[in-house]
Amino acid sequence: MGPFPLTFQLLLLCILLLYIQARETDALSPDGQALVNFRTAVIRSDSIMLQWRPEHEDTCEWKGVKCDVKSKRVTALSLPNHMLSGPLSPDIGKLESLQFLALHGNNFYGPIPPELGNCTQLQSIELGNLFNLESLDVSSNILSGSIPDSLGKLSKLSKL
Repeated sequence: MGPFPLTFQLLLLCILLLYIQARETDALSPDGQALVNFRTAVIRSDSIMLQWRPEHEDTCEWKGVKCDVKSKRVTALSLPNHMLSGPLSPDIGKLESLQFLALHGNNFYGPIPPELGNCTQLQSIELGNLFNLESLDVSSNILSGSIPDSLGKLSKLSKL
């Protein structure tokens, strides 16, 4: 048989290794995986999140998502008024560079996940119409600006 089969096998192995390495660099980022998990928790929506799938690997191009140009980390998630329904996924807390979160005008229910506290860069949260909110803990933060008018409508708020 000679050396050809061994050379051919080594060539195939090199091609396979290069392919695997290329797939690893193109794989969905941790932020992208967190967004896919967030989407999975949504039971109903309009078409805003149709492209939020692992095969669309550049999460910065997804509708409602903005990223830092250099780091490619998600800095804003803006999905107001899109008929989203379901619990808020704790995976939202994996978006560690998130600065702006707008989910108002939807039908989310259940608790606000404590993992949201991992988003230490968060500057603005717009959840809207939290009529049943009983407790709001914003301790250990450096907050500035005015108190949103919507907080005055929280009739069940008993702990601030």
